[in-house]
Order: sequence, then C-alpha cells, then structure tokens
Amino acid sequence: MAKLVDARDSKSRGGDTVSVRIRPSAPVNGLRVSSKNQNPCIFCKIINKEIPSKIIKETDSVLVIEDIAPKAPVHYLVLPKKHIQNLSLLAQDDYEYVLHTIKVINELSQELVPPAAFNVIANNGAGAGQSVFHLHWHFISGKNIYDGGFSL
Repeated sequence: MAKLVDARDSKSRGGDTVSVRIRPSAPVNGLRVSSKNQNPCIFCKIINKEIPSKIIKETDSVLVIEDIAPKAPVHYLVLPKKHIQNLSLLAQDDYEYVLHTIKVINELSQELVPPAAFNVIANNGAGAGQSVFHLHWHFISGKNIYDGGFSL
C-alpha cells in the first residue's frame, strides 16, 4: 500500500499523510502496465493519459512525447507502452515492443525537415544515468551532443 500526501486532506484531518489505495491501471490498446507495479511510473501515467504531455506520435505499442527539459531543438522520448524496466531486463515477448519502437524511431528520422543527423540514446540502469525505470529512448536532433557538456 502506497502512502501519498494530499495537503488538503491531511490538513483538514489533522494528520501528515493520507493513505490512498492505488487501483491498477486499465489496459491501453490491449496493453497493461505490469501487475507487479501497483503504483505506475511517470511514463506509465503519461501512456495512460493520467499526466498530460505533448504527443508527437502514437501507435498501438509506442508513444512519442516531447521531453519537458529538451537538450536540443528536437528532443523526444520514445516510450514502449508496455512497462519494461530497461534493455537488460527484456523478456522474449518484449522484443516485439523494441522492434516497433525502432520502426517509430526510423519514421521520426524521415520526418526531420530538413533531413538531419540525429542521436538515439537509451540509458540502462542507474549507473548509466537512467532516472526513470521504464525503457525509453531519447531521440535528439539539431545539436551535436559530442561538443561537450551534454548530459541527459
């Protein structure tokens, strides 16, 4: 059971924290957030349209959104709709999601006007800089990230 703070309820009830039961999320296009994850990650909430985001592209298995803190003129996050922690933890039935994600990345690259170079980055594990533990790729264009001082 997760505990969430709601300032209005906690103040009116005289407590610091209000216990809230979190309902497992409903399927999205036939996909379901892992049943082990009773409190979906922020990307799962975006995929389930619980948190607004600027959607660039959407398919049955992939969502592309604008990064809220872009590091380049084009900086998208490419999210498989199935919750997968990272590439190291792919199961056999997850490969389909990765294939669809690569297809969408290819489509994004074809849509760059004018045609431009781009980077695709997936951080895998905290030691590699992953801070949201839902597999995702940064699609970056319009800036040479190897000119120093670049971090995600």
